[in-house]
Amino acid sequence: MWIQPKELLLPSAFWIAEMHSRYFVLQKRRGHGESRGFGSMLVGTYDSVMNTKPAPYRILHQTPSSEVSYEIAIGITQDEIVKDWEWLKANLFKVLDEMENEDEVTNFTICKIQSLYTQNNQDDTGESADFKVMKSKFRQIFKMPEEERLVNCYSATYVKNKIPRQGQLYISLNHVCFYSYMLGQAIKRIIRFAELEDISRNANTIYLKTTNNMTYNFTMLFNASKAHSLIEQLNKMAIQQLIHDPESPVVDHDTSNFSRLGSKTSKEPVLLRDLTARQKSEEFRVYFRLPQSEIIDGKIKANIWTPYSKRFNSGYIYLSPNFFCFRSDVKDLVSVVIPMKTIKSVEKKDDGQQRFENQIVIITSENVPFMFAHIVDRDVLISKITDLLARIHVPLSRERAKYDISWSKQTALMNTFKTQFSAEIIQKQEEKMVRWEAHFRDFGRGIGMFRTTDVINLIVEGIPDKLRQEIWLIFSGAIHDKEMNPGLYEDLVEKAACIKNCFAHEEIDRDLPRSLPEHPAFQSTDGIGALRRVLQAYALRNPQVGYCQAMNIVSSVFLLFCDEENAFWMLASLCENLLPDYYKDKVVGAQIDQGVLNELVETHLPDLHGHLEQLGVIKMISISWFLTIFMSVISYESSLHILDCFFYEGAKIIFMISLQIIEWNREKLLHCQDDGEAMLVLQNYLEGIYNPEYQVPPTTDKRKMERKVQTQTVQTLIHEAYTKFGEEITQQRIEELRNKHRRLTMRQFDIDNEKTIVKAYVHNLYFSRSELHMLLTIIREEKHVLKSLQQQQQKVQCPLSETPQLVPQSPSRPIQDAAASGCRYEAYSVNYEVFHTLFTELTPWRKCVSVDIGEKLFRLTDKKGTGVLDFGQLINSLGLVCSNKNMEKLKLLYILHLPPLLSKAEIERSRRPRPRIKDDAEEAFEAEDFFDNDASESMEALPSPSDHNFDADDFALISATQHLHNLAGISGNTFMDLSRTPNLSLNSNASSVAHRGSTFYVDLPGLQDLGAARITPPGAAVAAGAASAAAADHMLLNVETISNFSQISDLVAATRLERADSNATDSRSLGSLGYLLDQPDEGASNSQHSIPHMRKENFQLLWRSIIEIMGLVQDEEMQRAYENLLELGNSNIKKEPSLESFTQLNMGSDEQPDSNGNPTTPAAELIGTTRLFVALEEELRQASGKSRTTTTSSGDSSSSSTNISESWHISISQFIATVLTVNSIVKGFQTSIEISEQIEQLQKKRRQCLSTNY
Repeated sequence: MWIQPKELLLPSAFWIAEMHSRYFVLQKRRGHGESRGFGSMLVGTYDSVMNTKPAPYRILHQTPSSEVSYEIAIGITQDEIVKDWEWLKANLFKVLDEMENEDEVTNFTICKIQSLYTQNNQDDTGESADFKVMKSKFRQIFKMPEEERLVNCYSATYVKNKIPRQGQLYISLNHVCFYSYMLGQAIKRIIRFAELEDISRNANTIYLKTTNNMTYNFTMLFNASKAHSLIEQLNKMAIQQLIHDPESPVVDHDTSNFSRLGSKTSKEPVLLRDLTARQKSEEFRVYFRLPQSEIIDGKIKANIWTPYSKRFNSGYIYLSPNFFCFRSDVKDLVSVVIPMKTIKSVEKKDDGQQRFENQIVIITSENVPFMFAHIVDRDVLISKITDLLARIHVPLSRERAKYDISWSKQTALMNTFKTQFSAEIIQKQEEKMVRWEAHFRDFGRGIGMFRTTDVINLIVEGIPDKLRQEIWLIFSGAIHDKEMNPGLYEDLVEKAACIKNCFAHEEIDRDLPRSLPEHPAFQSTDGIGALRRVLQAYALRNPQVGYCQAMNIVSSVFLLFCDEENAFWMLASLCENLLPDYYKDKVVGAQIDQGVLNELVETHLPDLHGHLEQLGVIKMISISWFLTIFMSVISYESSLHILDCFFYEGAKIIFMISLQIIEWNREKLLHCQDDGEAMLVLQNYLEGIYNPEYQVPPTTDKRKMERKVQTQTVQTLIHEAYTKFGEEITQQRIEELRNKHRRLTMRQFDIDNEKTIVKAYVHNLYFSRSELHMLLTIIREEKHVLKSLQQQQQKVQCPLSETPQLVPQSPSRPIQDAAASGCRYEAYSVNYEVFHTLFTELTPWRKCVSVDIGEKLFRLTDKKGTGVLDFGQLINSLGLVCSNKNMEKLKLLYILHLPPLLSKAEIERSRRPRPRIKDDAEEAFEAEDFFDNDASESMEALPSPSDHNFDADDFALISATQHLHNLAGISGNTFMDLSRTPNLSLNSNASSVAHRGSTFYVDLPGLQDLGAARITPPGAAVAAGAASAAAADHMLLNVETISNFSQISDLVAATRLERADSNATDSRSLGSLGYLLDQPDEGASNSQHSIPHMRKENFQLLWRSIIEIMGLVQDEEMQRAYENLLELGNSNIKKEPSLESFTQLNMGSDEQPDSNGNPTTPAAELIGTTRLFVALEEELRQASGKSRTTTTSSGDSSSSSTNISESWHISISQFIATVLTVNSIVKGFQTSIEISEQIEQLQKKRRQCLSTNY
């Protein structure tokens, strides 16, 4: 690639000249591509220590008389640099030779190269040439896919075995990687962000700890703080991705959203600048309570004029596509939010030679002026605001579909169901209204008000009922979401009402009577109906959350003071912004904040923390307190006051109130002996909290009338919480603790799941408790890696649409309580890819290369044909292979080499490798030839072993039908695609379709009548044929070309006869092999007799597998055993009839074939169907290697010829009895494998980026 010409003064000994010309030289980095040699080792060590990271190839421009040269091009590969060299040769060599002045040559060359560089980088990503080289090395060293994007690279030192290793710390979107090369020894480390359990920094050292208790220390002389912040941010993104979508664990980043932020002249990588913008945008949204779609466009230093104090206050102006915001340098002194759509004009203001220069005045649609001064670059700011205003889009209420549902939005329920307050309470409400009205006059009203400490004080005192809707909407940010989505609520309500049989709706209806039942509003149809609509609409808006208990309680309070639509947007803001992930599966957000509270108690109440931790009280109280914001534990009138503060402060107020309550009960809690006593102490205290300024009339509920003695006013509680903890608990501190406990909480979920599964399988025959834990860990890691790879591949092949769409399906998540154990087990089930990795890395049979034993074992173990093994099946299959049970292992190995597991096609491929041709697809469709090279594809086509209906007739019908397709001109590939069409079954029973994922169970398009002919009684054949005629337009092979069903039956019979010679050596189905494997060996002579005999070809591969398992060593004793088994097989030879002439079944009784088996009537033209059958017979005979012989007799038309074939086979009893006489085999198969050591080796390979070939 062309680069900006770089001047080089001294020649370097680290480069070797590859090509020369008069003015140019192509050089290669010394040691590049060389695995050994002192030069390679020295240069590699120098680059690693000095952090030079040069490209391996470069082109220099130099003149003969000058000592200065210029680097004009670099290349990562030789082909790339040679391409640039050829361009120079074709375009510059002759031109430069004609020039006489060397200075002219140099100036012309530099000018030309700069032009090329500019031209080639017009549409580039903005990455520097050095970063491109760094990115290429990152992918090459760690074998990362193109989709894994590098963020940045830092020089760092990693200490291994007390020896410091200088190298580079590569940070990508999903990994932290380290590479060092010193004195010929390379060190690689790969750490996934999702597996980090702890991240900390001390001075210039970053400490990382993974979930498998591996620790890494990276010391950095520079940029340690930046690297630590970047790792924290990417780890947060990785864990959030796991929470939101566990099936897609790869973190992605859309750079287009952040393309406007960041100076183009910055030397930082583009992706790093985007991530920095992402972090700043998140802080920006949280502080100003803006929608999730807002991206900060920049900030600029300025002062704002505050009319209430008659002075300027310094701070920063923040711009985003839809908002103009200001925040003072002094915390909480003043802040302003101005929606762009309300800005009417932006004007310069010049007062002459005054101390307040560079002023602008912004006037909103309400004619409210905002004055700013001391703007660093006023013209740029005005230009930017003008540009944003030109692109502003004000959403209009769209025309929506009309549904046959009559409903109207409910106004605030407090207006309909008015509470009769006492005169004293009414007077206090009026006094609060007076203070708020005075505040609005001085500080403004609505979204654009000046937000100062004065408004905080007013909120702490309490918000009047009449203003709650307005204040809640503004400070929660719900007003912005509502204005950006006009008409959405009505659309959601009516669509949700059309959804039937929805689990979320059932949950909602069940909880409606328990939503603030003491209030009369929710004893009426108006209140219940409005609450139902709000909850159902939100379940449809956010299917990931659906509905969670506690949402009904907070929504009912919203409906009391807000109209129906506002209550909906309040709920959306609560679930998505204020308390993220609280109402998701496992209430993970609340559990994360539970850990935050635990650490805050340890920090601020250390003497109480140990005792509460021992009792486990914090885990019991935090969920109920947090999810309902104390509404379920504190009286309704008191919790309203806390809710007022919550919408201004966010989650901070929850932690402050919790700490204050715990501190006030310190002495009583210290004397508690168990968790029940401690909970009772807190419960009694919380029930006694009251609000003297807002008391509703006494309730008729006896439980409420029995309220205990009043303990404290809510005003005192809030005031004391602000006084003691307000300054120490900041939003930044909460976010830091959330990042930490987000990792710990997700790790605890995995630990709990593992404990449950280990408890269920602790009595297995093969693995100890510790080995089960290690096996679960490696399964989780390998599944994560596989999902990451698959997700990255899918993003390349099928980019997702960015347009959000409503999901019309059931918006609720599954019942977690009822299916919790099932979800735990499902999380550790393995598909074929993961099983094959574990089998290859952990078992001793990985040495077998002639036959893919892992593939066969997976098929055998997958008894339900689902393509997935549960944990129990996994430990039984791997455990047997790793155990010392030689008899069971020999029996298993024998069965794995029987058809249909080991097919004829595989035997042929193992004998003489050959390229696949078109006819291979046809041959591979016979039962024993069915499984092709691609094991993952053949998983989809496995017959269900539990289905006893699959037999030789199934095979015969499908095999014959496939031959008919091929002979009729339908390709084998087309047939295979059709045969794998889901949700089609030969059996009309719909219930069976759900359990069959195999080609053996699908209807062939256009041949449904064939299946009906097989599975229906003879009398129903006509009806079945008539029913199938309705689909004649879609048939690939017209049914009319087949004369009658008897020909199909004959075809099935003939195909079954073709397999008659192997009845003693073939099992009827894959399920029968699995059944035979399950039979015990002790005294199980009957089970051994039922195991099919083995053909010679299969036996030869079986013996080859044994030799490979034994390490490719065959002693004399093994050779004798092999020869003995061959002799036993010869002694078992017997004669059996083979396939009779199939042509005769399709000719008239009066016709006799000639010597070639053809009809003797020349005048009659064979119809199309008969030609197909004749061709099929010929294929059957050629495939079986038998010659067509026909004996004609005028006296007896029923006589036929019989072909005699020889059959070599051995039984499993003969095999095991012979093999057990070989001491080396017995010793090898009796040796057990410590799976824990193999798992540790596999984890080490993954960390060190060691490739595995299997």
